[in-house]
Amino acid sequence: MNRWWIVIAIAVATIAAGCGKREAKTSNTTASAQATSQRVGPFQISLETGPERPVVGDNNFRAALRDSAGRPVRGASLTAIVSMPAMGAMPRMESRGEFRETGAGVYEASYGVQMQGDWDVALSIRAPGAPDAEAVYRVSTNMSGVAFVGGSPPTGGIAGTDVTALSGAAVTIDAARRQAIGIRTEALAMQDLKTTIRAAGRVTYDETRRAEISLKFSGWIRDIRVDYVGRQVSRGEVLLTVYSPELLSAQQEYLEALRGRGEADLAAAARQRLLLWDIAPSTLDAIAASGKPMDKLPILAPVSGVVVEKNVVAGSSFTAGQTLYRIAPIHPVWVIANVFQYELPLVKVGMAARILSPFPGEPPRPGRVSYVNPFLDPSTRTGEVRAVAPNPRGDLKPGMFVDVLLERDLGRKLAILESAVLYSGDRRIVFVDLGQGRLAPREVTLGAKAGDRYEVVGGLREGDVVVTSGNFLVASEARLRSATTKW
Repeated sequence: MNRWWIVIAIAVATIAAGCGKREAKTSNTTASAQATSQRVGPFQISLETGPERPVVGDNNFRAALRDSAGRPVRGASLTAIVSMPAMGAMPRMESRGEFRETGAGVYEASYGVQMQGDWDVALSIRAPGAPDAEAVYRVSTNMSGVAFVGGSPPTGGIAGTDVTALSGAAVTIDAARRQAIGIRTEALAMQDLKTTIRAAGRVTYDETRRAEISLKFSGWIRDIRVDYVGRQVSRGEVLLTVYSPELLSAQQEYLEALRGRGEADLAAAARQRLLLWDIAPSTLDAIAASGKPMDKLPILAPVSGVVVEKNVVAGSSFTAGQTLYRIAPIHPVWVIANVFQYELPLVKVGMAARILSPFPGEPPRPGRVSYVNPFLDPSTRTGEVRAVAPNPRGDLKPGMFVDVLLERDLGRKLAILESAVLYSGDRRIVFVDLGQGRLAPREVTLGAKAGDRYEVVGGLREGDVVVTSGNFLVASEARLRSATTKW
């Protein structure tokens, strides 16, 4: 009997333990689900990325948007800006994802990642009848999932961690605390700014100086002097000799007119006929001096350059208008650079360019912008900029890839260090030193980038003192005090 009680007791204990595990598991699942949903402004939002660990190239976002009561929010407009800040010589990289609604409160978008590393995601949310909100996340090619950083303060709740939640309130940090967290400041001043645009380019021929050799009469090829593609030729050099019955007859008429007395007009007309057939004046002078027509008439190169196309061999026939050769100059050459659309307004015809040679130890060679294409390439969203560069040695080969530096003098402008600027979606925030230890966030409008500085278009004036180092810690300090005050 006691044995049965022991069995029953063990069974009851096992069932109770199982229930406890299920409850614990249910509790953990709920906590995990709650951890993936955040309150920003009047919304509850969860964001996922696919694949779970982002890859270099194309990726996808999936957002579930609900109101404070948990109901799906329809008809909202969501935009994600995925960015990596500038580091050293590497410029700031950014891609944008526009969400489309695929279900009740469900929105999806694609976004691009240009390189491995950590990427900031600024998600802006607009919905009918509700205030705008913003959420800040982080994704990385080195980890799975999406990490929530902060956002607009929940309605009636605690301020988020984004600088937009500071509402312009100043924070006071004493001198000792400033030194401890490494805060540095700088007074804004007018400076001579010069911006440099770096673009990938390719070398090509000068299209305006290319020549096509085609004759205005029919005949046969006698001798080939320039007999392969790639051969360099000089202007006036003999390319080939030709025989043409029609041309031979025209030469004889020219000589007979020269021999006749008082027939100067006929001689001039015969000579003009041969000139219109592109026979060189020097060749006509040689015919007149010898008094005999040439059955092997030389055809001369009209320009200097390299042969890029040859369509004849010795003994072959040709017809009037047939292309025999194409010749292209290699000094100077064109360099076609692909400039991003946001940099195109800085590019002007006539501005200086520097062509970086791919050969070690070669100094940059000068160039000048001669043309800016009015159209963009729809696949790369870049515009073609043409620079003319000298190439006396012919070491810049058509088809070669080079780097192009375009330099633009912006004049004397109010400038701010790049390190002083915090990015918050489409907004740019700096901290201004108001004196007596007070630092206040201020939204600014920036212009062109020149080295490690930006042109200040609006929001600041000369003499304002801004934080240039430690501004992320200042933002954290301000958010912490803002949250403590609201509690």
